[in-house]
Amino acid sequence: MLSTLPDDFGDALRLLRKRARLTQDEMGRAAGYSREQIARLENGSRLPDLAVVEALFVPILFQKQETALVEQFLAVAGKTRADQRITITHKRETRVQLTNETIIVPAAPPHRPPAPLLPLIGRADAVENLLALLQSNRLITVVGAPGIGKSRLALEVANQAAPLFPGGVAVVPLADVTSTDDVAYAVLRALDLTPSPGQTAEQAIATYLAHQRLLLVVDNCEHILESTPIFTDWLARSPHLKLLCTSRVPLDLYGEQVWPVAPLAMPDLAQPADIERWGETPAMRLLLARVQAADPAVRLTADNLLPLATLCVALDGLPLALELAAVRLHDLSPDAAVQQLLALRGLGQLSSSWLQQSKRNVAERHRTVQAAIDWSVRMLPAAQQEAFARLGVFAGGCSTDAAQAVACADPALLAALAHANLAAFNGDRATMLETLRAYARERLVADGQLDVCQQRHAAYFTAFAQGVFAGLTGEDQSRWMQRALADHNNLLAALRWALAEEDGEIAISLAGSLWWFWYRRGLFALGQEFLQAALQLTTSDLSARARALNGLASFHLANDEYAASLACHQEGLALSRALGDALGSATTLHNMGLTAYMMGDCAQAIDWLRASIDADPTSDPAQAWAHIGIVALDMQDLAQARHWLERAHAQVMQGPAGWMQAFVLHNLADVLYDQGDLAAAGQMAHASLQLFEALGDSYYLPDPQLLLARIAMEEGECDVAEALTAMALAQYENRTDAVLTSSARLVQAEIAWRSGQRGRAVAQFQAALTLRHTSRRPMLPRESARYAALTCVE
Repeated sequence: MLSTLPDDFGDALRLLRKRARLTQDEMGRAAGYSREQIARLENGSRLPDLAVVEALFVPILFQKQETALVEQFLAVAGKTRADQRITITHKRETRVQLTNETIIVPAAPPHRPPAPLLPLIGRADAVENLLALLQSNRLITVVGAPGIGKSRLALEVANQAAPLFPGGVAVVPLADVTSTDDVAYAVLRALDLTPSPGQTAEQAIATYLAHQRLLLVVDNCEHILESTPIFTDWLARSPHLKLLCTSRVPLDLYGEQVWPVAPLAMPDLAQPADIERWGETPAMRLLLARVQAADPAVRLTADNLLPLATLCVALDGLPLALELAAVRLHDLSPDAAVQQLLALRGLGQLSSSWLQQSKRNVAERHRTVQAAIDWSVRMLPAAQQEAFARLGVFAGGCSTDAAQAVACADPALLAALAHANLAAFNGDRATMLETLRAYARERLVADGQLDVCQQRHAAYFTAFAQGVFAGLTGEDQSRWMQRALADHNNLLAALRWALAEEDGEIAISLAGSLWWFWYRRGLFALGQEFLQAALQLTTSDLSARARALNGLASFHLANDEYAASLACHQEGLALSRALGDALGSATTLHNMGLTAYMMGDCAQAIDWLRASIDADPTSDPAQAWAHIGIVALDMQDLAQARHWLERAHAQVMQGPAGWMQAFVLHNLADVLYDQGDLAAAGQMAHASLQLFEALGDSYYLPDPQLLLARIAMEEGECDVAEALTAMALAQYENRTDAVLTSSARLVQAEIAWRSGQRGRAVAQFQAALTLRHTSRRPMLPRESARYAALTCVE
């Protein structure tokens, strides 16, 4: 029996792994590590993480009765970390050596929760208990009243639990989600995933989570309870996934462990005043800390002890209420604050008994937080109260311009609300906690102002969406992409309102203006759903309808729905011609050319692309030239491909950096690669990759990555090629794009063949070919030649 271990951690780990009859790969899979990570631990190039060693390695390597040996193993791990000075970083880099330069392609870091700005007060026991629950439970829901601190508690637990999850900790905020349909898209954004054509968001998430040892923190679930059963589906498909949720009520799911959050402990006013004992209660500590944040000179004294303790008790020890009270104490003495509180209670405007007299299905804890908000709002001047209520119409915050246009709230009012802790304002954007936003919205309903504000909101974001469409084809695409992302929830809220009101003018304009944004973000299912719904309505703006039809046709094409795509284009073309809209006709003809190309009818594709140039001689022909070049490339006419793509390149490089530059650079690099000019191809592919990253074009990003992989393979850098291919493949697989996923697997097959891994090459080639046959898209000569070149591996 083994009784002693080597002093070196790597040697000890190797000995224990072999004793357990595990390979490095098997050990890695059991612990959620890669084979390479286990190898690095054994050869000393990676320091052990003590929390991971204890939580994951010990159960794999030891029997229950081997307590002394476990202690020895942990001591060796601790000594290793103390003796060595190796800087550990989550940032990894893939280096691609080209002829004249080294390209560094950063890999995505593990998902990490945001670091709290302030220490958590009064929740140490809760954190400890939740960390223990995470060891044996996979679905935990932290429940309690609004404002009781559920989100902050979950964030603290997430940060402390992070070392136990090699796949990281991802936080999914649902506070801004206004519809159950958007839950999956919030998870996509948190995980930085992009669904593919024909793939639902839920499928993309399930595919990604299947093999991840990851903690998903899902915040504010109470308003999307009907969507939460998808959580159990993810857990069933992903054996190493754990969920930590927050909600006002339990999710009522099988396997759920509920953790109720109690109010902070408060001073006992029935006992004699004691400055030491009362001052140590969590509620008093939080209130005093927030007051001292504005005035560090404030101290707990015999004079302010009783009024401060009275505030804590009156507000039931709820953190949100205490935060709001601290704001009032910036301007009022504790005695004055208590007097205002008692005055309001005398009017029945803040007391628990008054709240209990309202709707019976409202929880007691919820009533108390509503009272805290109401108290703070009623203390505001009339103009601030009105602005606060109108801000409730926004989903996910708003820009200062939107606040002024919709809510009549200028920057001074926003700053005043931020000072009152009823909003956050950084000078450019205002945001509200969901609890506060819901309260503000209720005020709008009570005042009969909700309909008016929704109409203003929809009108503003319809115009904003038109700006997004123009901006994403203009000179400042990166900024417009970020603006659209920041206000996507507002755009969806306005669109849903228009659909519910059957307002075709707004719905068609909004959806038609957003299609290019959705396309570039890979939100195909979302875009197709909204465009189809909008186009069921009528509008007098036929140009807006034509644009919406063009967008819907593009989503049909992405799903290989060729007949539906052409039908939309033909209707749109007829509208554009009837309107005398040369640019609209040119755009539609161009996209009809792309449809013909995807159908394999290259001659028709080139005819329509040329016709698009003739339809509007005043517009920029670069995109049509580029696509003519792409068609020629896939037909293996390299001379024509280079001719047209070089014309497009010369044209687009005269303008500002944007999507067209990145697109043309990648495709011209593809031609140069086929012609054997690896140095020039690599430089252009790298430039394309950088542009797509800067623009936030997640859909197109893997294309230059895969081309750079091919270049690295040709230059003998098979390790680099494998890493780049894996990055591209992961994104293609998340989109379930059969054609592009099979092309990446084909590259993997060739890398394996060149590396002497014949068995792996055969398996990858067969997988690529099988997957390719599942697509309805015809295989053109260039793609056929690539498969034919590797038939030798069969």
